[in-house]
Amino acid sequence: MNKLLIILLSLFSLTAFSQTKGKKENLIDVQEKKCLDKEDITTAEQCNCTIKAQKDWDKELNKYYSMLKTKLSKEDFEVLKNSQKQWISYRDKEFLFISKYFLEIKQGTMWYPIAQGKKKEIIKLRVAELKNYYEMLEY
Repeated sequence: MNKLLIILLSLFSLTAFSQTKGKKENLIDVQEKKCLDKEDITTAEQCNCTIKAQKDWDKELNKYYSMLKTKLSKEDFEVLKNSQKQWISYRDKEFLFISKYFLEIKQGTMWYPIAQGKKKEIIKLRVAELKNYYEMLEY
């Protein structure tokens, strides 16, 4: 049984390593990590690192949205535009809830960087979607 467990864990480790190997980390994530890895970083500084990353991801979102606008027909872009408006509404409502939850319900300064990270991830996921749509146009 122990040998089987060791073999399974080894295979899992190899699979996990092979999936991350060769996958280049995004520059925004690298810069944020570097900012967060400073010694004796305060909670406010942690938030500032993540807020900067969030703004950078927002720029990436706008870049891919603009790139899609140049590649899609007017009709197709209108569909994307409406989708984006709905996504912005979702984002704003989710940001409101995240702030309420982590800053009022949970309370405590340790939750501030977590709240900022959650907000950043929402934008980062939308960037991945738009980037994927754009890249699939090339196939």
